[in-house]
Amino acid sequence: MHGFSDEERDRIREELLEVGREKVLAFGLKKTNVADITEPIGIAKSSFYLFFDSKAELYLEIMRHEVDEFTENLDNELDGVDDPREGFERLCWCYKAFVENNPLVQQLFREDDYRMFRDTVPPERLAEIEQEGVAEIVPYIEFFQERSDGLLAERDPVTILGLVGMIELLALHREDYEEYDEDYYEQVQELLITTLARGLTAD
Repeated sequence: MHGFSDEERDRIREELLEVGREKVLAFGLKKTNVADITEPIGIAKSSFYLFFDSKAELYLEIMRHEVDEFTENLDNELDGVDDPREGFERLCWCYKAFVENNPLVQQLFREDDYRMFRDTVPPERLAEIEQEGVAEIVPYIEFFQERSDGLLAERDPVTILGLVGMIELLALHREDYEEYDEDYYEQVQELLITTLARGLTAD
């Protein structure tokens, strides 16, 4: 690849991901440019495009790594759990922790970064990304659907996943809830997760 050996190519790609993550966390996606990422690595700006088509594609790859870590944690959390109510509730709590504690997810919550991301990535690529995200979580939902006699078993797993997405919507507006009361946000999230788990798995 333009003078890079296979070993150099693998190393540079990993460094681009590592430095890119650091820069996005420090300055945000919108304010981070390609040169900010390539200079610390010691490659030309033009060489960046030998590895990624755009800054947005680099960000997508970074987020893919974050999602992989999330699913690994989810595997550990759900290991040995067969009860659909307990399993679905644990899934929701894991997702809540991911959207609240992952700094890259929090970064994307910023209006400028989210708008920049949506404007940069082609619609068909966004659709592909959404489908990939759904495909990561649906097998867990299907596993507990097979063990449930309630609404969880009756509804399409993607629709169930849409309910789980309400956790992220609440997290997005966390500050609005905390303006009402310091513990209000946590109380609402806890009630939402408990209600979803009990309601969907009730016989």
